[in-house]
Amino acid sequence: MKTRHKYTLQFSDTDASRRIPMNFVERYLLEAGGLSAMEMGIGTDHLLKKYDCAWVLTRMTIEMYYLPTYLENIIFETWVEQNSHLLSIRNYNIYIEKDGKETLIGRSVSVWTILNLTTRALDGKCFSDPQWESIIDGEHLEFSRAPRLGKIEEPTSVMQHTVHYSDLDYNQHCNSCKYTQFMLNACDKLAGVAPIRFDVNHAKEVHKGENISVQVKEKENEIQYCVLTEQGEVSCTGIMTVITPRP
Repeated sequence: MKTRHKYTLQFSDTDASRRIPMNFVERYLLEAGGLSAMEMGIGTDHLLKKYDCAWVLTRMTIEMYYLPTYLENIIFETWVEQNSHLLSIRNYNIYIEKDGKETLIGRSVSVWTILNLTTRALDGKCFSDPQWESIIDGEHLEFSRAPRLGKIEEPTSVMQHTVHYSDLDYNQHCNSCKYTQFMLNACDKLAGVAPIRFDVNHAKEVHKGENISVQVKEKENEIQYCVLTEQGEVSCTGIMTVITPRP
């Protein structure tokens, strides 16, 4: 079951390159996915009421072959590929609409799990709900698996940040898109570049008041990021890579 959501990019959705930055691409993907889940009856509002749980993103890959600018119309098409082993795979096609024609400008695959907001532990009891089988589309998007990074031993640079109120989401921890923003703030050399691929992996949540470190490792056509907690544990990692356009 596929759903589609159309947005017109605002001036505030673009950066100094006049293109949408990756953290805003991610924000729209999560917005479209959240609306789709609500329409299917498996949204966070349903999970909160019935299970005291919420969706949390664990991993996402985004490929953008073109970065749109303000006032362009973007369509996010999304569907659930499968639910298994406490994980749900949600895929996306991203189109730009112009003169009645749609052109594919990006794709994404995301992996989600469900967090119990009382215990802060993973909770898979909702996956046993029979209605969840009816929403699975099954269509697979082929992406090469990005390496899972750890702590960077010899970073090119390190940025410090304190998690503030504006960094939080409704799960009371740092918003997924904020990690991507932190990474771009730490090194923006590939901002505005396309075609581009971004892989992000979330490992440990951080909360308001925590001091985090964003490590950066610059390579040719690639930037690696690692976000560390105050205790030096890996919270999130990311890789931004210049890619060859798809045919």
